[in-house]
Amino acid sequence: MQDVLNKNGQFEPIYAAHAIEQVVFALQFDQPLEDAIFLEARKAAEQFKSELPGQIETQGLTLMLSSAAATQPVQNAGFLFRRVAPDGAVESELRIDHSSVIFKTTLYSRWDAVWSQARKYFKTLVPIYAAQARMSGISIHYVDKFAWSGDLTACRPSLLLRAKSKYLCPHVFEAEDLWHSHTGVFIRVDGSTKRLLNVNVDYLDENRSGEVRRVVVISTVLTDLLNQPGYEPYVAEGNDIIGFVDARMQGLHVFGKQVFGDVINDTMSKRITLIA
Repeated sequence: MQDVLNKNGQFEPIYAAHAIEQVVFALQFDQPLEDAIFLEARKAAEQFKSELPGQIETQGLTLMLSSAAATQPVQNAGFLFRRVAPDGAVESELRIDHSSVIFKTTLYSRWDAVWSQARKYFKTLVPIYAAQARMSGISIHYVDKFAWSGDLTACRPSLLLRAKSKYLCPHVFEAEDLWHSHTGVFIRVDGSTKRLLNVNVDYLDENRSGEVRRVVVISTVLTDLLNQPGYEPYVAEGNDIIGFVDARMQGLHVFGKQVFGDVINDTMSKRITLIA
């Protein structure tokens, strides 16, 4: 494991089996729901209160994703259900507003279990939204974190990150101080899908319970944009839309693993069983 380990320290994933600090699943629609339909969605979500007992009303602005040339902010009141740990940290959260449904969790175990939970919420709520609005975006956002253990003067991101990764600015490997490397690109997946890929890698000091530790944080955001100018329209009804969301999330998960594997080196990829 010489790519990751040296006698003066090593990078450690924040969990024994993986480095995922949180994952977010999001569905965006091209217009806000009318109040009556949104009330229907809210009532449908009440069934999840036993597993997400905390409830909070939300207010805010949302930038709508649509085929229009310009996006416009709209008032977007909503609510969320959440479960918190005894220390007050949010473990899982279902956020619902007039134009989106978002599920976030810090309790990542394995893909099948986490996506099964999120899918349950989407299966209940998405048909209600689809009765009035078209789906405009499907997104997964992973935050992975690795912490340095050992002599801080020996800490080098090159012990974790892949040399010549196309998702990293080359000069960061020569940097003597902390840094950020952020990149994004649109990808034409098929005739109806415009994919936005964002990879943000931060090498920084994190204050944790009064102690500072050196970390590498890798944020991978994948968003499939639908009904975009120059692309074929997509319209789904009834159960078809759930199958579509399921297939797209599965595909984004697989693609996200490929991207992540091109950011970290092979030794760490094997350590967290990203590759065999």
